[in-house]
Amino acid sequence: MDMMPANNTIRTFIACPIPMEISTRLLKLQDQLSIYNWKVKWVPVSNIHITLSFLGDIQSSMQKTITQAIQPLIRSQKPFELSLGNLGVFPGVRRPNVLWVGLTGEIQSLIIFQNKLEGVLKPLGYIGDKRNYKAHLTVGRIKGPVPKNQLAKVLCLDISKENQKFICDRLVFYQSILSPKGAQYSVLHEWHFNL
Repeated sequence: MDMMPANNTIRTFIACPIPMEISTRLLKLQDQLSIYNWKVKWVPVSNIHITLSFLGDIQSSMQKTITQAIQPLIRSQKPFELSLGNLGVFPGVRRPNVLWVGLTGEIQSLIIFQNKLEGVLKPLGYIGDKRNYKAHLTVGRIKGPVPKNQLAKVLCLDISKENQKFICDRLVFYQSILSPKGAQYSVLHEWHFNL
């Protein structure tokens, strides 16, 4: 299902969406953290997902090829049971740029699947991130200095004890459309894992 003519490029990524109850919990977390008055661009909860592979700009004509390459992985893949974990920052506490919530549960299975996904995309010319995969949900992008004592308090919040379990049962090929109002995502293709 081509969204644009074949000679155009589109910005894309592959991710697992999260259920509404997890989005609701993350919105509460964003509200809770806004008391610190940091310069943070909060990710709209409708845009929060578990990124597995960022493809970047691709020729729109490659959509079908990518979809077909991924299809065999889905046939044997069972859903992942995950839970919200603790908070963290990328690249690190000395220079925090991204605020995220980690994931726990069937993380090893998710990492194996992510490696397989990158493996089928590599022959198509898509080179994955060279860093080790870290399953997380980005909740905000930090745009200014953050007092170390406040950051330490935030990183000690233990939302994992809330036992916010959820099932990751779908994989989505997204197009990201950048605008001054922020990124908007549209679904290019969706797969359901084998129940």
